[in-house]
Amino acid sequence: MSKTVAFLLFFLLSLALQGQQAALPALPREGLLKYVQANFTPREVLGYGPARDIMYSQIDLKNDTVYGIYTGHALPLPPGEDPSQALYRDGSPDGINCEHVYPRSKGAKSGPAKSDMHHLFPSRVAVNAIRGNNPFGEVPDEGAEQWLALGFEQGSVPTAHRDAYSEAAGSVFEPREAVKGDIARAVFYFYTIYRKEALQADPLFFQGMRPVLLQWHLQDPPDAAEVSRTYAIARYQDGKPNPFVVFPELAFRLYGE
Repeated sequence: MSKTVAFLLFFLLSLALQGQQAALPALPREGLLKYVQANFTPREVLGYGPARDIMYSQIDLKNDTVYGIYTGHALPLPPGEDPSQALYRDGSPDGINCEHVYPRSKGAKSGPAKSDMHHLFPSRVAVNAIRGNNPFGEVPDEGAEQWLALGFEQGSVPTAHRDAYSEAAGSVFEPREAVKGDIARAVFYFYTIYRKEALQADPLFFQGMRPVLLQWHLQDPPDAAEVSRTYAIARYQDGKPNPFVVFPELAFRLYGE
């Protein structure tokens, strides 16, 4: 797809999504950043424990099942059980826990930055540990050390359906193709709303990922499920959706060249 066609599709998508939200003003970059921070920072978010339970039991529950973001690993959530405990399975590699797309050690250590659900996702425990606090990036197939899908990992290149695998190599983690845009928009959100925390923890972390995140954002634009998710989260976070989902052009306005 040419860049011209891609940007045209982004423009049309933005118009469709903006029916639910007032359009962003025509401001220079710094003014736009301040506008987004003023209008999309939730005044209140849930505590970390309640946020996880709501994410598992309300936001990401589909047919009584929770799916991990990076591999699609699925676990049933029995009605009436504590969501976090039931899915964690005492820390089993095949349990599910909470992934901070923007790592705790990079700014999401405490307070709203830790529990804001716009950058939290369910993840298979073992895969969450493999990702750790590594930056996102593209991993060449021949250089991948681990291929991760569903509830397993392997060291050899898959013979089929490579796009369904997340990949890890050294200090780089590449999510599966279907969620790359979702991941990018979650990172953009955190770095915009919690800029102070991110810069204090590691001023270079976001900038190193920025080009590839813009690429993923363009290649994998928001779909109906992602839009539905951000508005579901907004019900628990002062009515504030992730603006990078609602306004796809915002990523380029704030972080493009």
